[in-house]
Amino acid sequence: MQKHIFLIGFMGSGKSTVGALLAERLNLPFLDSDKEIEKRAGKSITEIFSQDGEAVFREMEMNFLRELKSIEPSIVAVGGGLPTIENALPLMHEMGLVIYLNTSLLTLIKRLREEKEQRPLLRELSDSEFHPFVEALLSERVHFYKQAKLIMPNERNSPNELVLKLEKELNKLNF
Repeated sequence: MQKHIFLIGFMGSGKSTVGALLAERLNLPFLDSDKEIEKRAGKSITEIFSQDGEAVFREMEMNFLRELKSIEPSIVAVGGGLPTIENALPLMHEMGLVIYLNTSLLTLIKRLREEKEQRPLLRELSDSEFHPFVEALLSERVHFYKQAKLIMPNERNSPNELVLKLEKELNKLNF
């Protein structure tokens, strides 16, 4: 394999969990765009959003993406909003294989309620605002996600089961 494998999808879709397992299985480095940005910025994503704003964070995401051109092939989990940035998806397609972890709205709601405080876009929402916000944001982003080369349902499988299915799909693609 000579290219990156990008995992895209909505927050809570399992990109980081599945990405780390897939990287281990394929013996490749694993990069999580949010964790890499936090390291470089010396602060959390939440702090970046509150202190610098979403636009600055999105620029940091694009800078991270551009830097991948000079890094060895890796499994890369990208933030849920990164594929919506202008030119991000074409760049990912140019640098590797883009895989969408497709997760239903109800599963996302359930997962995200449990980790609301760690999600800058969600932490200030009231209970009554939560579901409509997630639904609206997902509907804005889903057409970007569907531009992936491979769409993998991430609903009924454990992360390890999904990794095995991904490995089979990668073999079919000679990746």
